[in-house]
Amino acid sequence: MPFGAPAGEPLADAADDITKFAGTGSEVERLRGLVAQLMQKTAHDPLTALPTRSVLLEQLEHELARDASDGAQLAVLFVDLDNFKLVNDSLGHGSGDAVLREMANRIVDCIGPEDIASRFGGDEMVILHSRATDHSAEALGNRILAAFAEPIVISGREVVVSASVGIALCKPGMKSAERLLREADTALYAAKDRGRARLEQFNEELHARAEKRMRIESDLRAALRESQLFVEYQPQVRLKDGCVVGVEALVRWRHPEHGIIPPADFIPVAEDCGLIIKIGQQVLRESCRQLAEWSKLMPGRSLAMTVNVSPREITEPNFIAELREVMAATGIDPAALCIEITESVMMSARQEVIRLLDEIRQLGVFIAIDDFGTEHSSLSRLREMPAEVLKIDRSFIDGLSSEPGDTAIVSSILSLAYAMGKHTIAEGVEKREQAAMLLRMGCEVAQGYFFSRPVAAEQIVPMLTKSLWQPRSVLALHSAHSTAGPARRGQRYFIDEFLEHIGAPMGTKVAGPS
Repeated sequence: MPFGAPAGEPLADAADDITKFAGTGSEVERLRGLVAQLMQKTAHDPLTALPTRSVLLEQLEHELARDASDGAQLAVLFVDLDNFKLVNDSLGHGSGDAVLREMANRIVDCIGPEDIASRFGGDEMVILHSRATDHSAEALGNRILAAFAEPIVISGREVVVSASVGIALCKPGMKSAERLLREADTALYAAKDRGRARLEQFNEELHARAEKRMRIESDLRAALRESQLFVEYQPQVRLKDGCVVGVEALVRWRHPEHGIIPPADFIPVAEDCGLIIKIGQQVLRESCRQLAEWSKLMPGRSLAMTVNVSPREITEPNFIAELREVMAATGIDPAALCIEITESVMMSARQEVIRLLDEIRQLGVFIAIDDFGTEHSSLSRLREMPAEVLKIDRSFIDGLSSEPGDTAIVSSILSLAYAMGKHTIAEGVEKREQAAMLLRMGCEVAQGYFFSRPVAAEQIVPMLTKSLWQPRSVLALHSAHSTAGPARRGQRYFIDEFLEHIGAPMGTKVAGPS
């Protein structure tokens, strides 16, 4: 008989629940089986077979309402895979699903008989540890981290996917389910922020940080609406003669209550919530407009503009089109614009990002690797990157002349840049001795407080007509080279050749392949 066909008069009990159908015993059993299957499907995630979010929430509410006289707490653990998107992107979504199934199995192996593990969505899983005593929640979290550290075989390949864990605890009746889950999620965010592949337990410090982050995000949205963000420019100086050959555009935030807020306090928040895309668009447009204005004020004067671009911004589908539009609207020379990408992003860039960078280079715009030297750059990887400029990180400039290791690193970067035909810019120069030593070592351009802090646009024009520092004669510096740190093979030849070309403005290729 087809499902849903009439088969006798239904009989109901006092609660109006259908208990049986007269004369249809086999049909009742079949219907009961179908109902059981439907309940099973709605209660369990079809991919991992873990209980669903609704099942865990119901059980969490039940545990929060229990008698607290036994002294046992309950804990919620948020587990999230680190960089799971890379698995999907590199191996495909089928392999990603296989990873999720295996990770769910490993979590089930770690939990106790009274615990519930649930898939909340995506690669995020939540565990209700209903009888938490002493450090049992932390021990459970560490077991999960250890289980995830073991490689799994997917499509014949070994894959290691680490996880981060956030923990929140309370006694029954003390907090709502929503609050406890929010606290565990806050702890998970802290674990991600502090390096991933670790666990963090919620505390008041994390609560304060989460509240601050929410305030910053809310205020930042208002800042974008009310034009509170503005751009300052830090001069980039040609070390040979002290002339300004470029500027770096740096975003600033003038908060109506708290004054100027450092970028380090709001850029990470903007990255996380996606506002960095709008911020980046504003900075790029304003910087190019300002460069065009300077070009009109001083025709024939070569000046380069470097602008930081977030990895989220550069992978936006419309980024290339917007870049073309900005350059067309302002009429700037593409060779005067340099887009900065951090070394960490460049070295881990997927083929899609490399393709986008190639498109930018084809427009005539230059690419700089920011914070160079702080990551583990592969020479073969560096050779593939369409980057023309290496910006030496300030952490190495700080140790020039006082830390032999830093001096050797800077010297090596300069030799590498020359061999590969790339420009160099040293960041964070704060002392005359550092500038002099960089010049002796063959560095082209530098920026830092020794020359100038970041300033408003109107303060740049007067700087373009003067030298920001007076180096000693090139001959004296050349003769002093032998005492300027560890000797490098080919270094003297490097300086001789470099001094012939250093007059070329940034944006002009010095040597080597494009």
